[in-house]
Amino acid sequence: MEESNFIALSPSTRKILDRMKQAVSSDLPILFLGESGTGKSYLGFLFHSFCKDRFPQYQVFDFSVSESEEETSEIFSKLDGKAGVTIFLEAISNLNPSFQVQLLQKIRNEKGKNRYLLSDQPDLPEKVKSGRLQESLMTEIQTLQVKIPTLRDRKEDIPPLTRFFLDLIGKRYNRKNIKISEKLGKFLLEYDYPGNLHQLKNLLEAMVSMHNVKTLDTKHLPPELFETGYKQNDNLTVRTGIPLRDYEREIIRRNLILVNGNREKAARILGISERTIYRKITEFELFDSEDGKNPPSS
Repeated sequence: MEESNFIALSPSTRKILDRMKQAVSSDLPILFLGESGTGKSYLGFLFHSFCKDRFPQYQVFDFSVSESEEETSEIFSKLDGKAGVTIFLEAISNLNPSFQVQLLQKIRNEKGKNRYLLSDQPDLPEKVKSGRLQESLMTEIQTLQVKIPTLRDRKEDIPPLTRFFLDLIGKRYNRKNIKISEKLGKFLLEYDYPGNLHQLKNLLEAMVSMHNVKTLDTKHLPPELFETGYKQNDNLTVRTGIPLRDYEREIIRRNLILVNGNREKAARILGISERTIYRKITEFELFDSEDGKNPPSS
């Protein structure tokens, strides 16, 4: 894996890259914390590429799917006697307490011999309080933390990530130079991405596989995307002294632009009926002047 494949234009992701490079010379374990789909396993492999001179082998064990005690015991036995290995363990809070104790012992005993990388959800400290994660293990692994931002918190990275994913997907489907429209670009910047990087990649692949076009647009978005609305945006700017009616008009206008004038999709996002949004379009005169049906394009 090359560093150039890691998109780091936003301040938060640039800090991640710098922190990982600084951590190469240490023997301490690294704890990756991030929501599902933020790229924890990708960063684990990227870190291995930085330190593979000392730890040439790389092994991944994923505990996000619950294993039986026998299966977990077998996994731990595979780690015995290893040397020169970067060991990436995902969803460590799913381990039962006895295996957490074993993991703690292995991390302490193998320092400098193997490099341990661990990952979990951002609420790991809460899991310590609830007793799901051993406090002693958390104390051991918390010194070097890499907190991975959600995709909605690294919007500067969305355009280059889109191009990167489209290149990969285009090769898979034997399609070259797939582009996106300006409207779709705006949509991709505004969407909330509960599935983060995985959702962006899957969304683009769904459009490429379903529509054999050179330029993808908002009309090519899968309708299932609008079954649920956006999450509340804590960064929403609200100014005083502005009538509620003006806010309502602007919110409806922007969402109609976002979905290329599709009233049904806009209604789903806003949580209102299609009949209501049609009435609001008429009330606020949001019809396109050319055909009297669609909202303005800007």
